[in-house]
Amino acid sequence: MTNLPSSWSDLSWSQLTALWQVKMRYGGYPDVARAAALLSLLDCTVCCDSVATYTATGERQYLLRSKDGTHYTVTARELSQMAAKTLPWFDYPYGDNGEEEQKDEKGKVIKEGREGVRGYVNPVGDWHDALSLPLDKLKVGRSPIFNGRWSMVNLQWQKTFALPQVACFNLTWEQYRSLQGIASQLFQEGLTDDETLDLQAQFLAHCLTPSSFALLDTTGSSVRLRPHWEYTYNAARANELTAFWMKRLKIENGRLKMKASRSQSSIFNLQSSIFNLQSSILYHVCFQAYHTAIGYYATAYPLLFGGGKTSDTVTDALKGESRTVNAVMKYAGYSEQQQVYDSNLPFVLDILNTMAEEAKQIEQMNARLKIKK
Repeated sequence: MTNLPSSWSDLSWSQLTALWQVKMRYGGYPDVARAAALLSLLDCTVCCDSVATYTATGERQYLLRSKDGTHYTVTARELSQMAAKTLPWFDYPYGDNGEEEQKDEKGKVIKEGREGVRGYVNPVGDWHDALSLPLDKLKVGRSPIFNGRWSMVNLQWQKTFALPQVACFNLTWEQYRSLQGIASQLFQEGLTDDETLDLQAQFLAHCLTPSSFALLDTTGSSVRLRPHWEYTYNAARANELTAFWMKRLKIENGRLKMKASRSQSSIFNLQSSIFNLQSSILYHVCFQAYHTAIGYYATAYPLLFGGGKTSDTVTDALKGESRTVNAVMKYAGYSEQQQVYDSNLPFVLDILNTMAEEAKQIEQMNARLKIKK
């Protein structure tokens, strides 16, 4: 138990996708979800799920098998208690302020207190998620169709995307601007289900990079052309892909609601294997990856992200869009504005950070001059 993650930010990529699979599958039943998440993190599976066993007092008990083949017996109550104690952060992926202990007039505790839980970003961590995300590609196919029997559609309808590469060198300035604008709207009060799904679809469309076909020149005695698949961000294409993700999110959202209304899932149904990523799960994985990277940038560039102060230089830079673009063009020696938008985010942040440092130095010099006068 000592090696269990202490927050969502501490999860590896495989753990993250597995736990979101669990969370979406058992979303209406938090006790079952936490227990299933604990088994997944411990790499344990339930044995003999066709024959339930019970203790002398009538409690349901499970036979667990670990990865190394060791077997354990645990009751449902024990498993639920262990999960609640070891995974207090599981129910709050977006953070929680906690609650103060409440007492009645006689001093009796009528409601237990709850400590606050950080969201995705853990500033004490080593930012491994932001610095070394996988290079895997994701294939998204159309849903199976019923034509007398269930059959998979032709593979030519599949779309291939690069999984969110929001580490230091893979997020462009334009991509960051788009994602920041979408992320700030996602948790506003009063959004309808369709509005929320539309924002999630936009986020997926701007976060995931689709493949594009290109021809490469090969130098030599003769010019040859050969096919090549590239993964580069294009804002116009991302806007087109919003409808693609919206359709899939609506289908999967409907399926999840149907599953939740039919029957309560059992822990016995848990399998340690990771299923194909659904769009709804993929959105949360992308959101986590984005915020973990932004947390890293906030630590690397405290002058730009406020550093706990009320000012936010990056937000100010976005408000003065034309001034920012012109300043970056001047520093970088660019001749076109699009070159700024296509630049890697850290490159632009380095320039903005230099500008912020110079502005701070000028402000300090002016303050010293006023004191002398």
